[in-house]
Amino acid sequence: MEKKSLLLIWQDKKSRLYFHVGTLTYDGNLYQFEYTHQIKASRRVHDAMEHGYTLHPAFPDLMKRYKSEKLFLAFARRIPSPNRIDYEDILKALALPIDADQMELLRATRGMIGQNPYIFAEPLRLVDGNILKSSFYINGMRYSNLSDYWYKSIKIGDELILERDTTNSVDSNAVKILTSNRVHLGYVPGVFAKAIGALLDRDVAMNVVVEDMKPNFSPQWWVRVSFRSALDQIVPNDIVELDGLVESAA
Repeated sequence: MEKKSLLLIWQDKKSRLYFHVGTLTYDGNLYQFEYTHQIKASRRVHDAMEHGYTLHPAFPDLMKRYKSEKLFLAFARRIPSPNRIDYEDILKALALPIDADQMELLRATRGMIGQNPYIFAEPLRLVDGNILKSSFYINGMRYSNLSDYWYKSIKIGDELILERDTTNSVDSNAVKILTSNRVHLGYVPGVFAKAIGALLDRDVAMNVVVEDMKPNFSPQWWVRVSFRSALDQIVPNDIVELDGLVESAA
């Protein structure tokens, strides 16, 4: 089967910044987890440690590549158990098939537990050698001063606008997401911001489309978008910040 990957994201509650601290992969036989210690780009584990991050107690060795035939218990506890009587209803609500595997469940639920600082996110996927794709939720919608009826300004299928937020005092790399009518919805997830900002600076065409909306949920679930960009216009090694965020679909 095709290897599946998810980024383990940690949030510093003080600064509200997000960091890509590790990557979980599954090839159909073996689960592997490794911290992003080999990646020199910003918003990785070393940067997180400078912001107070301490290693997950289930993975105490920064340099080790952890392997298991079963999903690590620390992550398995973050998804609903098949033993739940409402398990099929949960899958239906998540738009997942009855035979969905644990990686699909982690992707759909993001492994979120209350106010826990960890979540999972999809990586940027490199398809056909030059097409960059992903799906992510708009960040920071609760802080965007949206009206109570913000959801009336967009619908599934709408194309959105990306724009650098040059006045952002929290994150100098912040990239805003706006509607076609210039309503500021929120932000690109912080771990992708520097890379996507670099693409913006190079005028690389990017397509961001509303994929799902849940206005009755909490803000972190309000809007999910699909992201697509062709990298023909750039030299791959020109954007170092893509390192570790991109997973080849080949």
